[in-house]
Amino acid sequence: MKKRSLVCSMLALCLVAACVTINIYFPAEEVRNAADRIVNEVWGERDGQPAPTTPEPAADAGPTSLLKMLVGPSTAWAAGGVNGDDINITTPQIRAIKDSMKQRTGDLRPYLDGGQIGIGEDGLLKVRTLEGLDLRGRGQIQRLVNAENQDRLRLYNEISNEIAKNPNRTATPAQVQDVFAESWQSQASAGWYIETAGGSWKRK
Repeated sequence: MKKRSLVCSMLALCLVAACVTINIYFPAEEVRNAADRIVNEVWGERDGQPAPTTPEPAADAGPTSLLKMLVGPSTAWAAGGVNGDDINITTPQIRAIKDSMKQRTGDLRPYLDGGQIGIGEDGLLKVRTLEGLDLRGRGQIQRLVNAENQDRLRLYNEISNEIAKNPNRTATPAQVQDVFAESWQSQASAGWYIETAGGSWKRK
């Protein structure tokens, strides 16, 4: 009897293992959701609408599915569907970077509106022209662009680190940057300059 129970238990475990496939992958859709939320929040009010704030993640209620109870939440996470909330973008480091960029937006906006600054194909800011700026303005615009780009690169690194905390996921800062680049350009305000794939500039 004991032998039969042992055999049944082993068969059940083998069945569960066969049903669960662990794939290490880059969560592009989840990063895209996070990027859209962060970009919208950083750029603040547009068209009279306040920017949404990122809600704090709800406490984990624990495994709810049979799959999670049998193989653990980490493996089930890799096997099942996920959404944008699965990437934690509310860490102290990420919040600090977002706050820094939000505070800088007001200084950047006149140069974005005026066309002196454009959004590069890589999602980083670029100085398009210094025309019409005095010496002080030229110095300020370069400092703003440098500081903003440093924060953006730090942000991509932090998000990459958060993704890597799940052993079934992988992400490099460059992959995160590619996704964010699309969001920075797609959410640019009308009249801002964006860089095309050929390296030329066009107004949105």
